[in-house]
Amino acid sequence: MKTNTISLTTNDIQINLDCEANLVSFDDLVHSRAYLPEVEPVPLLRLVTELDTEVPTRMDYDQTNNILELVYQNTVVIISVQQKLTHLTFELKAIDGQDVDLIMWGPFPTTIDQIIGETIGVVRNDQFAIGIQALSPQTIGGQPQEYPPSSVVGTSIWDSQIRSTETAVRTDFGSVLQAYTRQQDGGILGSKIALFGCPVGQALERIGEIELAEGLPHPMLDGEWTKTSLTAKSSYLITDFGEHNIDDALNYTHQAGFKYLYHSGPFHNWGHFDLQPQNFPEGDASLKRCVDQASESGIRIGVHTLSNFITTNDPYVSPIPEERLKKLGISQVLSDISVTETEIQVVDPTPFQEQQTLSTVVVEDELIQYRSISETKPWTLQGCKRGAFGTIPANHSAGTKIGKLIDHPYKVFFPNLELQDKLAERLVELFNNTGLRQISFDGLEGCERTGHGIYAHHRFVKQCFDGWNMEVVNDASRLLHYLWHIHTRMNWGEPWGAAMREGQTEYRFKNQEYFERNLFPRMMGWFQLSLASGDLESTTLSDIEWMLSKCAGFDAGFALFSALDTLENNGQTPMILAAIKDWEDARLAGAFTPKLRDKLRHSAGEFHLEKIDQNSWDLYQVDITDAFTYVQQQKQPGEPTDEIWTFSNRFGTQPFQFILRVIPDPTASQNERVINPTFEVGFEQIIFSVDLEPNQYLVCDGRRPSRVYDLNWNFLYDAEPSVDIPQILDGQQEIKFYCHPDTKHQVSVKFKAISNPKRLSVP
Repeated sequence: MKTNTISLTTNDIQINLDCEANLVSFDDLVHSRAYLPEVEPVPLLRLVTELDTEVPTRMDYDQTNNILELVYQNTVVIISVQQKLTHLTFELKAIDGQDVDLIMWGPFPTTIDQIIGETIGVVRNDQFAIGIQALSPQTIGGQPQEYPPSSVVGTSIWDSQIRSTETAVRTDFGSVLQAYTRQQDGGILGSKIALFGCPVGQALERIGEIELAEGLPHPMLDGEWTKTSLTAKSSYLITDFGEHNIDDALNYTHQAGFKYLYHSGPFHNWGHFDLQPQNFPEGDASLKRCVDQASESGIRIGVHTLSNFITTNDPYVSPIPEERLKKLGISQVLSDISVTETEIQVVDPTPFQEQQTLSTVVVEDELIQYRSISETKPWTLQGCKRGAFGTIPANHSAGTKIGKLIDHPYKVFFPNLELQDKLAERLVELFNNTGLRQISFDGLEGCERTGHGIYAHHRFVKQCFDGWNMEVVNDASRLLHYLWHIHTRMNWGEPWGAAMREGQTEYRFKNQEYFERNLFPRMMGWFQLSLASGDLESTTLSDIEWMLSKCAGFDAGFALFSALDTLENNGQTPMILAAIKDWEDARLAGAFTPKLRDKLRHSAGEFHLEKIDQNSWDLYQVDITDAFTYVQQQKQPGEPTDEIWTFSNRFGTQPFQFILRVIPDPTASQNERVINPTFEVGFEQIIFSVDLEPNQYLVCDGRRPSRVYDLNWNFLYDAEPSVDIPQILDGQQEIKFYCHPDTKHQVSVKFKAISNPKRLSVP
């Protein structure tokens, strides 16, 4: 039987389409609530042809065969409809009529505006969740950037650069859900979506059910779906290694309690992904031996890539460039050029006018770099470097094709879609042959350089996922709607050139909100354990515990990045790795209550954790003041030379604690020292008989003896105070400080106070 209206239901929702395939209701059956706003008609599917964007003029529904026939001006579209207990599906099965370049599902409007999962395509309020899921790789979550959004969305809030990849978008009336498919990117036939609604607490579970029902990627990790697996949000060590030092890398990994060890740069090239010969002299076989050795001790190995980036030393580039390197455009050589010619005339200047990092053209089997192109005819590439990147200079005849290669500031080229498939095949081969278990698809946005947009991202990652013969933890430089199903997590946030508490801190915290909105495992990014360098001090235990407390607050994992020699030469490495193990054991065991997690997230203070036994820990609050600085100043005779510093202790009476650092003055003589630093606490003087060099630390932890460390926290010697460590009282403290008067070096002092412990435990 055929009708021209349709009512579709699941256990939780009902939607109605009118005779023109417009969405006229979207109802929550659980709470008897309507979620379709009062907006202009919204069709199920819009078509884009070379003439215009079209909407259906009529719809017929074949209930017997579950087929929708949508009639457009010059086109008829057949859509298969399935009503399931958990969701509805719509799949484009056939098109008859004029050529269609693009189809757009929706946008489907809702009144929900509380939580917008822009990437996963799920919107939520306190009661209910409504979502869309792309069910095929060519179905893209979002709105095509080059086309204006439906007037339903409202252009006042639309930013094409951002919103085009958002599957769910906040609007004035609530939100919309949207997806599309391009003919050139995987084909329109087979484009397929699911619509669903469910009680809000079931949203993540419902997506997992849809994955299984529709054959979407549903990766498992240690026997559990990755989106709920503890392993998915576990932390790991990033340090580079080879066959000669894998033992050291595994030792540090074990000390921290990590189960994953990650190599940040194992490759000699990108493209063929040949391994560095100095670390893996027998290539894949060497890496496999490292993987096997790690596996025997319960550790899994991972490697970092730049996805489809191709380095200039790769065989796809040199000595004979691969024909399938992606080109910005192609012209022809205007006149014969000799093997030594440094100016090359071309017919069409267009491909060469965009100055890029490598500025490279390919002519037959030769790569040529050029400095500029003339502004007038004859169009001439000027300042040419012949035989670039190890290719062979040659004579070329007039009329020969000359192409401009697409490159990137990382000094790499890119493949076309066919060659990109070869890169994915190599990564599959590498992982299956060696047993690697972790990867980051960094630089994933490079897939767009193939000319196939978001579809090329999907294709590359899915080819790897489908080809791997084991579970592989994976993340990427960006999260896309379809790839949400494949990626284990994202671990964004970089530490370079900043102190622990300053390296993209707000960005890391905002990412946690993004992960929460998008029902995705939480990670805090990379943090660096470093040695002192320039103005940056060596990483300390308190630095790491600040980071660990934030990770516990957000229930997020992290990556610890450090070179092996840094781990060896930072004197606090053993304490740091032991603390990481304790904090991570407690976090993954669920020892931090929601109330405590909220405190850890928002506290400006610091925390220290001590393990009591396998199921219990003591958590201390720690206050460390900003640095007070003592600088020798010329004063009049009889005037005290001490400094008076004040700070507040909110944790009750306890032993005096401080961290003193000598900051070098470049004008000081080589032999100048800080001698006998002296404190006065509550009218009691305490003298430390030490002779401190620049960049050394004196640390008093409230016990005797105090200790002196070098700039990287390696222990040098004990420092006995002149009296027992005095007590500081609750409340405001006044501390006097002075030292031997004959030094230009500054003295930096931080005071420390610690609370009584709070016992954490799990069953």
